[in-house]
Amino acid sequence: MSGLAKLLTSIAPPPAAPLSRDYDGLEYRWKMFSFRPAAFKFEAVVLGIVGFYLAIYLVGKAINTGRAKSTIKPYESLLTNQFSQVRPLLSSSPALHLLYATGRRNLLSLHTTVSLLPIHDLAGLVIHFVKSVIEPTYNGAEQLNFDFTVGRGELGLQGEGLGVWGVVDKSALRETREKRWDLTFPKLNDSATNLPITHALFTEHVEITDLLLKTPNIGVGEVLNDKDAAAVLKYLLISDTPAIRPNRGPLSPKAKSRHVILSVYKPSTPAQVEAVKAWIQVSLNIVDLLSKSASGGLLKPDISRKLLKTRQTVDADLAVDYKKEQDEDKPAEETPEERRAAKKKAEREKLSEKELKKLEDLEKKREMRKMQKKQAMGGR
Repeated sequence: MSGLAKLLTSIAPPPAAPLSRDYDGLEYRWKMFSFRPAAFKFEAVVLGIVGFYLAIYLVGKAINTGRAKSTIKPYESLLTNQFSQVRPLLSSSPALHLLYATGRRNLLSLHTTVSLLPIHDLAGLVIHFVKSVIEPTYNGAEQLNFDFTVGRGELGLQGEGLGVWGVVDKSALRETREKRWDLTFPKLNDSATNLPITHALFTEHVEITDLLLKTPNIGVGEVLNDKDAAAVLKYLLISDTPAIRPNRGPLSPKAKSRHVILSVYKPSTPAQVEAVKAWIQVSLNIVDLLSKSASGGLLKPDISRKLLKTRQTVDADLAVDYKKEQDEDKPAEETPEERRAAKKKAEREKLSEKELKKLEDLEKKREMRKMQKKQAMGGR
């Protein structure tokens, strides 16, 4: 018997047991066919489990789709007034929904994401609750993210900018710092006097903070002093560097971009809904402020030079690190002896069996002559 036949025999199901004449349970008969449900208990359990999970998925998906629409609805009028084009809410998964807007002065686009609990995934939901209990730093709250793309490559507002600046909820501080490489650029100040004790400040220079908090009609400080607004804010971030560290050297100028990123916890009260609207307006005010920064004059020249030098230094380090990785991946350079041996081996592989035997005999004779010469030299 061949190996394939043995394999098929080993995995083949056992032959069905003959129907018992003493069976007195539920039975369905039609002509020569008979179906006895009691003989398929295991299959019924499996189908029941699969059906249960499928029902949870479909119901959870429908519920989360409705919740996502109701979550984004209060902000549709604000976004419609600010942008000439707002696309309908799309579903990336039952727990993640996306909205795109474009067509506003000083701004390329807005990407909004609504992240909800995975109620369609029973295992994922259990993992979420277990993590929230055993990991004090785990922050899996439902949230909305508004990513305002101010400039990308040669498009939009690049200019000098304000470096990397942010206000982060202290309860999400560790998670945010682990996920965002750009927060390695500014310094952390978790006891700033002009912020509530619930939030920490990231800035590359104190003058940037003064500019954002003290410039009229920006509203960062005023909104932060509101209890509901502070409760929903996860972080407000200005960034001109990627969230993930580049692993192939520094980014090219075309790949660089500048963003204003607002992340808020999903509001649960009408007051918090209004607070999120206020944060969206603050983010738009910052976008307009960056347009003035792009033309220069908002920061002192020495601060702008310092921001530029920091990025040049980081780019140089990224280039050096990438070159080291490339050098490590390269094979070691062959020595002259190794090259001669490789060439000799390649030449031998081209020979026929008869020619190879002849060459081996010749090499043996040469070795014997060398040994005889050495012995003669030693005898003298």
